[in-house]
Amino acid sequence: MQNIYKLALDVQDASNPNGVINSLATVIMPAIREEPGYREQGTPYIYTHPAYILFIDKLVSMIPGCYTTDQSGVISAAYDRCHEKAQAVRS
Repeated sequence: MQNIYKLALDVQDASNPNGVINSLATVIMPAIREEPGYREQGTPYIYTHPAYILFIDKLVSMIPGCYTTDQSGVISAAYDRCHEKAQAVRS
């Protein structure tokens, strides 16, 4: 199983939206659906999942003239959480 948290961090350097979308659909989403939180909460769990948030933020940033702001700190928190989880999986 691929470390989706590391992938979410690595995708921040991506330049090909097709690759980002493909990874989101074929790696990230299936892995999230296997987590206990998804089985308990369903779709709302996805919307708050740190790997999902980073992937969506990356896709938005690839649209010319579009960007997200992180006034609420959601993206920063997702980045921090992915970093923590990526390190934990490697250990």
